[in-house]
Amino acid sequence: MKLGNKITKIISANEDTFKVKLKFSDGVVGEVDLGFVFAKPKNLAAEVIKGGLFIKCYVESGALAWANGLELCPDNLRMRVSVNKGTAA
Repeated sequence: MKLGNKITKIISANEDTFKVKLKFSDGVVGEVDLGFVFAKPKNLAAEVIKGGLFIKCYVESGALAWANGLELCPDNLRMRVSVNKGTAA
């Protein structure tokens, strides 16, 4: 896997499981478990949970982002993705 991938689309987000299905610039579509950030949230992640903002995530400059300023590195998320091969969505 090469670094420099960007997220091109958020397909779905589930606030109950902290999972987000994403499409990356290398064509990979897969689900990322964000429990490592949101299971015991601190700082900006805690604000996202307390404000009920988890499902309001969006893509900003290729990263997964929330309105409070929290951004997650797309390369880190790409390494954590459970891959569903193909170019769905």
